[in-house]
Amino acid sequence: MSAVKDRWRLSDEMLHGRKVPPRRRPRRRPGPRPFRQGMLLGICIGMTGALLIGVIGFLLTRPRVEAPVASEKPAATDSRPQPGTQAAISITAEHLGDLQLRIEARVSAPGSYDPITKGQVVVYTDMVAMPMAHKQGPIVMAEISGKPGVYEAATNVPMAGEYNVIVEVKQPMASTANQRLEVGTVTPK
Repeated sequence: MSAVKDRWRLSDEMLHGRKVPPRRRPRRRPGPRPFRQGMLLGICIGMTGALLIGVIGFLLTRPRVEAPVASEKPAATDSRPQPGTQAAISITAEHLGDLQLRIEARVSAPGSYDPITKGQVVVYTDMVAMPMAHKQGPIVMAEISGKPGVYEAATNVPMAGEYNVIVEVKQPMASTANQRLEVGTVTPK
């Protein structure tokens, strides 16, 4: 109720017959506040430090020069793998039932298709519907005795669905190939 009375009461001039100066709040002096000054100073110092780190990093690192692409074809008599060539990979993936897979890969040299023996071959399995959620690997593949250049591995997958089987040859020639495989919970027909 006092707020209503204050709103409708007569001014001091009307009550007393003289004019009373209104109260004034003290003015702040113009200029930025200390918090604003500190914030601006911190931003400036941070940006200057980042710029200095970038310039020093630019000056100290050497640029990489890409090797030129060979325009000449290697001689046909040379049977050694040339740098930059990739092995040919043929994948056969089979669902054995109960979420089990058997993966077989034929690895051969490019051009001559001679089998690559004693190589480092690994396999990865990754569910297509949920990438990186059920990824497994590297699973080392062993060379089958009596079959040069044929590598084999067996693995279990966590759940039914479509899987991407990725075979990677690390040595003697780096190469990668992939194949999709549908995996169910029971033995395939």
